[in-house]
Amino acid sequence: MYKLYNVKAWGSLSIHCLLEEMEVPYTNIWMTAEQVRAPEFRAISPLGQVPALGLADGRALFESAAIITFLVTAHPDKAMAPAVGSEDFGEFLSWLQFLATNLYITNNLAFPGSIYAADAAHDAFVAGKAAERADSYWQLLEDRLGAEGPWLMGEDYSALDIYMFMITLWGRPSEAELRARFPRIAAHAGAVRARPKLKAALEAHGVMEVGGYPPAA
Repeated sequence: MYKLYNVKAWGSLSIHCLLEEMEVPYTNIWMTAEQVRAPEFRAISPLGQVPALGLADGRALFESAAIITFLVTAHPDKAMAPAVGSEDFGEFLSWLQFLATNLYITNNLAFPGSIYAADAAHDAFVAGKAAERADSYWQLLEDRLGAEGPWLMGEDYSALDIYMFMITLWGRPSEAELRARFPRIAAHAGAVRARPKLKAALEAHGVMEVGGYPPAA
């Protein structure tokens, strides 16, 4: 059985939702920000970040894209990705890496107060440039949905859709305003949010409704 190390409305949300969608056994371990930052947690997650996924043999996986790739290939019967080795699977991996290494990071940099900013002036500069870049990435996804939708892989719902939905929760300057600018992304996010298997997880993270992030203390 897997162990998911999880913080409400943090990056572990996507793995939580994927596990629920796949209906594979797991134990959910809720953590606080302080517990994640504690030195002891680095024995599980070397970077001191969530998500981390404990395996049956005692090892743990980290990095969202790696965990998603592991889960969809370990459980191909759950059909949350194209068949491994197919051209569609190659495309799936390309979009997964795009979401994880471009959209996720750039979208978060667009918020003032980024950990990457050296001072207030640099912070404003970084946030402004990142916001422009993030908008270009969202437009790319908007166009993709228009051409290939309703899901990122066309007619087939996949782990990509859960991951992109999570990032919309952190839309700049708000989830509602992001949805207003990108109507296809808004429709896509609404369709993910409406999936019955995700209801309990989204309610637990406090994001069942638009604007639920950040969750109430």
